[in-house]
Amino acid sequence: MESKIHTYTNDDIEVTYDVKRCIHAAACVKTLPDVFDPDKSPWIDPAQGSADAIADAVHQCPTGALQYQRRDNGPSETPPTENTVTPFPNGPLLLRGTLELVDPNGDILLTDTRMALCRCGQSGNMPLCDGSHASADFDDAGTIPAGLTRTDDLPDGSATLRIIVEEGSPATLQGPFRLEGAEGTESTHTKKAYVCRCGQSGTKPFCDGSHAAAGFST
Repeated sequence: MESKIHTYTNDDIEVTYDVKRCIHAAACVKTLPDVFDPDKSPWIDPAQGSADAIADAVHQCPTGALQYQRRDNGPSETPPTENTVTPFPNGPLLLRGTLELVDPNGDILLTDTRMALCRCGQSGNMPLCDGSHASADFDDAGTIPAGLTRTDDLPDGSATLRIIVEEGSPATLQGPFRLEGAEGTESTHTKKAYVCRCGQSGTKPFCDGSHAAAGFST
């Protein structure tokens, strides 16, 4: 997992941009085009917007590539009270909440409120998405297959969702979360779920063991 971070600052706010985590969703550009303009250099200019507006635009970044620090004593980003996991059609698994990405030993690799995990098996920045699903022609509608939904009572307030990754295996989601599929499909979990990372499962977004036959390796 790699980082390549650029920093853009004015008196009120500091914005950081991690090139390696960006998948060009363009949510920031659509939200605040005067500040986030890919046709300019530098492409982020905090002087063109208020700190509050810039913070709101950064919150729209689904991958966590954009982050900010307030320099005007304004509020920092807080995680939502509920963890959500969304399989983006033909794209990554988008997570929001109180998130910890950890290795099998429990060592924390990344903490954030926003992440995008690779689902196509082709990312060069595993376990995070790097946009490779587009060139790989990854095809998945983002729905939850019938018979695989479940409904648990989620706890009140925020609780940590741990994403455990290890070589050649699915990602283990441990902790409470609401899985929000396309077309209104939904499933809520309070224990463990195993989600596909190889792109081959027949029960996406869940793992069905296809990674073994596919020789999936990370």
